[in-house]
Amino acid sequence: MDVYQAILDRQSIRTYDDKDVENEKLEKVAQAFRMAPSARNLQDRKLLVIKDQKTKELIRLTSPSKAAMLSEAPAILIAVGFDKGVMTCGHRADTVNLSIAMSFALLEAFELGLGTCWMANFKEKELKDVLGLPEEASIAAISPIGYAKELPPKSSRKPLQEVYELRE
Repeated sequence: MDVYQAILDRQSIRTYDDKDVENEKLEKVAQAFRMAPSARNLQDRKLLVIKDQKTKELIRLTSPSKAAMLSEAPAILIAVGFDKGVMTCGHRADTVNLSIAMSFALLEAFELGLGTCWMANFKEKELKDVLGLPEEASIAAISPIGYAKELPPKSSRKPLQEVYELRE
């Protein structure tokens, strides 16, 4: 599958089969995360993969909606950054770097036949406490990962002319 096709076909999965995700596939997802670009090439980030059921349940409790998919999926991906710098454009480097890396990881997961769902529905301080992360760490996104129990209807997207402007 090519990258463009993966971008077109990937969708957020919210229900997961209880089949375990092979560690080899999780390592490929981590490799995609690792290969993403980062500001000043600092690569000051880490992808945590949580399979422990007790920890997944504690992570679920940091979500205001108590999203069941977090404890039902075989694993959870957590994008953790440590670059508190601000880029020239004014955005925090860790947020941008982690967003790019997580996007790479989720596309690789799709390529491997796995479902994911980008989430920012968590209380960062509580989640860092659950994971034993230092105060200076930041978490930009989390995602359940596993084999989809069912595919949801495809989400619609705005027409290209509403999101694209070519200035020559």
